[in-house]
Amino acid sequence: MRRVALAIVLAVAAADLLPLGLVLKQAFTPERESFAWPPTWVPRTLTLENVRLLADAVDLRGGLALSVLVAALTVASTLAIALPAAWAAARRPGVDRGLDGALVVARVFPTIALAIPLAALSIRLGIYNSPFGTGLWLAHTLLALPLAFLVLRSAFRSVPRDLEDAARLDGASPAAAFWRVSLPLVRPSIAAASMLVFLVSWDEFGFALLLQVTNRPLPPLVYYLTAFGHPGLASAVAALMLVPALAVIVVIEPALRSGVFAGSGR
Repeated sequence: MRRVALAIVLAVAAADLLPLGLVLKQAFTPERESFAWPPTWVPRTLTLENVRLLADAVDLRGGLALSVLVAALTVASTLAIALPAAWAAARRPGVDRGLDGALVVARVFPTIALAIPLAALSIRLGIYNSPFGTGLWLAHTLLALPLAFLVLRSAFRSVPRDLEDAARLDGASPAAAFWRVSLPLVRPSIAAASMLVFLVSWDEFGFALLLQVTNRPLPPLVYYLTAFGHPGLASAVAALMLVPALAVIVVIEPALRSGVFAGSGR
């Protein structure tokens, strides 16, 4: 039985790590190896040529800065909305049912179905293809809200309501009880939700492709480089995008083990 379990674990690990290995191989090998047939799985020649050529091929600095800016703004706006909504849902069943239904409906629609009307709305508001990614930031906030809400609602449910009631008996207002009692107790879940929202924005492609035509964040750069036949350059951008993603995964891994996402973040 242990051998079977080990075989399953190894198979899953191989399935997950193989694409990552191919991306890193293409990023740090000459492009002729990317088009070689039969394909080579082990790099024959290591080079930084693709990394050096990126600056001439695309606006890498602009794309990186835009991706970081949009992701940071998305985290801030998502938490500003999700924190009070999650607290209200955890404390009031009627509010909980309504928010659940709204979030389910919002997630049913595919990204492309939402991106087209959002693009039309962004044009009317004058924020389409903004150099600051304003329209993309708002779209990513809508996309990330359900995830942050679910994580934070579980966290607030784990906070005993008696603590808030005691604070209110001592003269605290509902808002003060929220800020001074409940919020400090769910800080691990807030951190975990923040990092997950950052990843949602950092990796999102559909909205970024349609809402940022020339002022592009990193994901569309990967697409355009691939479409124009530069898999090595595209893989170099993808490798750059892996750095913060892997860092976030390393940071939230203890939260996964300690049950923060199950609502035990106290």
